[in-house]
Amino acid sequence: MVSDADQDTVTERLLNAPRVLSRWTSPVTGRRGQPSAAGCVNPLNWLRMAVLLAAVVLMPVWLLPLLLVRMATIGRTSIRYSSVLDLASGPAARWGYGALDPPADAAGVQAGLRAIAAHDPGFTPTALLNWAAAATSLICQSLTSADAAPARTFMANGLFRAHLALLEMRDQAGVQCQAAWQATQADIVEAAATPLLDEVRVRVRCAGWCWERHVGTGLTLRGSKDARTWAEDLTFGRSASATTPAAGGLPARHCPSCGAPLDLDSDGTCRYCRGVVTAGRHDWVLIAWRREPW
Repeated sequence: MVSDADQDTVTERLLNAPRVLSRWTSPVTGRRGQPSAAGCVNPLNWLRMAVLLAAVVLMPVWLLPLLLVRMATIGRTSIRYSSVLDLASGPAARWGYGALDPPADAAGVQAGLRAIAAHDPGFTPTALLNWAAAATSLICQSLTSADAAPARTFMANGLFRAHLALLEMRDQAGVQCQAAWQATQADIVEAAATPLLDEVRVRVRCAGWCWERHVGTGLTLRGSKDARTWAEDLTFGRSASATTPAAGGLPARHCPSCGAPLDLDSDGTCRYCRGVVTAGRHDWVLIAWRREPW
């Protein structure tokens, strides 16, 4: 009796298929290992050779879709994580999060805001600016407590997973963040409305201090306790079909789908209606966060 563990896997069977077909189509041999004369004209051998040739010719037909599916999966994963992590190299990597992109021209910003308000009469830039300032404080709370929970209510799922991974890596490396800062000014520096997505970038001016050090050695990795100012860009996005929820949505700590008091699990799912409210389908969520070098 052959156990499941002793059986070949699907991959092993596919790799062994050409060798099995080749052995199956080989001429019939006699007692001394010599080809039999009857085997050369045996109709069964001709059938075997025809099957082998057909397999060789048709191999790309079933291999190509498998390769295309695999490449599509790998490519989609790479694009998703690279966009979430916003990878940088060279001086940008050495000096933190990289320089902030310059603001869009004022006329373009106003045109984008008007386009968003055209399909969402309840949209007010002031509410989004206030939420950006509150999100900055929650990011500070999350970094200093090494707890991702404060960021769960406003971060998109992809960005939240990257933030959670960052906190876990800091903990494993013994890196501690001590900080205290607050938003002093917030301005919309870019706005766009496309057939699929609404997107607004808010530049928040911050005042305070931030100090990262290695716990084991006490070595300062970045920053200090000296007071200073800096800027951060918070980019919010949502589906183009979304409108401002009647109950205020995520900024008012209400589920934008059912209007219940906000109570989310780790996946951003409302515990009342079971809708994923941090996917951007119903309300604004933070899809990118970048701090200028400090």
